[in-house]
Amino acid sequence: MTGLIKKVIIILCALLLMSLPVLVEAEIKIIETESSYIMGDNDSKIDARRIATQEAKRKALEMAGTFIESLTEVKNMALAKDEIKAYTAGVVETEIISEDMKGTSAHPEIFIRARCKIDTAVLIGHINSFRKNEDLKEQLNVALKENESLKKERDNLTTKLSAEKDKSKAEDIRKKLDHVLAKEEANDEVKKLWGSLVHKLLNSTNVKKDIGGMSVKELNEASSALNKVLKVNPENQRAHMLLAAVYQRKGDNAGAEKEIKAAIALNPSNPFFHFTLGLLLKNEGKYKEALKELTIASTLPHRHDS
Repeated sequence: MTGLIKKVIIILCALLLMSLPVLVEAEIKIIETESSYIMGDNDSKIDARRIATQEAKRKALEMAGTFIESLTEVKNMALAKDEIKAYTAGVVETEIISEDMKGTSAHPEIFIRARCKIDTAVLIGHINSFRKNEDLKEQLNVALKENESLKKERDNLTTKLSAEKDKSKAEDIRKKLDHVLAKEEANDEVKKLWGSLVHKLLNSTNVKKDIGGMSVKELNEASSALNKVLKVNPENQRAHMLLAAVYQRKGDNAGAEKEIKAAIALNPSNPFFHFTLGLLLKNEGKYKEALKELTIASTLPHRHDS
C-alpha cells in the first residue's frame, strides 16, 4: 500500500467519523427549589399556598432553563434565550414535593418545595422534534407569553391586596386573584396533558391516527380535564386543539370541529388551525368548506403573531 493510498484512507475514515450523528450522553438532572409566601391581613391560607406553589414551579423552571442552556447539544443548536425558555416551559415537568407552615400565628409563612427531573437524552429529542414543527413550537411560545402575562397580573394583585385597607375592596381584589390563579393552574393541567399527547402529534397531520394508542378511559379522562380547563380559561388555544384531537379520536367530529373553530376565533391568523379544520372537513366529505380552510391556511404566513 503506497503512502498516498494510506493518506486517502485516513482522510476518508476521518470524514466518516465526522459525519456520524453525535449521540447524546444521557444524564439525569434533579433540580429542587423553594418558595415562600408570608400571609398578610387580607390573604387566605388557600390562596397563599397557590401563590407559593406557582412561584416554586416558576423558579424550578428558571433553574432548569439555565441548566439546559449550558448543555453542549443545546449550545450547538444556537438557540436564542427565548427559544430555550419556551422549550423549557413546554417540556420540563415540575412537581410539588413538600409543604411547610412557619412564621407567626399573626402572619404565617407558607413554604413550598418543587422539583423537576430532566433526562437530557429525552429532553434533546423533544427539543429537536419541536424545532422541526413550527406550529407546535408556536403553541409553546403562546403558552409562555400567557404564563408571563398571568404572573405579572398576579404580582400586581398581590401587591394591591397587601396594601388595601378597605375590606370590601380587598374582597374584590381576592376574586380577581383567584381568577388569575385558576388560569395558571389550568395552564399547568394543559401542560401535563400536552406532555402525554404531543409526542403522538409530532410530524403528522392525522390526529385520529396520532392518538390511536390511547384507551377509552384515557380519552375520557383527557376530555373531562380539558373541558374543566376551558371552563376556567375559554381562551386557551392549546386546550381547544387538544380537545379537538381527543374528540376526533372518539369519533365525535362535530365536537372536534367546534373546538377547532373556537381556536380559530381566538387566533384567526394561525395557519395550522385552518389546515387542521380543512383536513377534518375533507374527511367528512365537506369538500367545499375544506377547500376554503386549506386555501386560507396556504395564504397565511407559516410564522404568525399571537
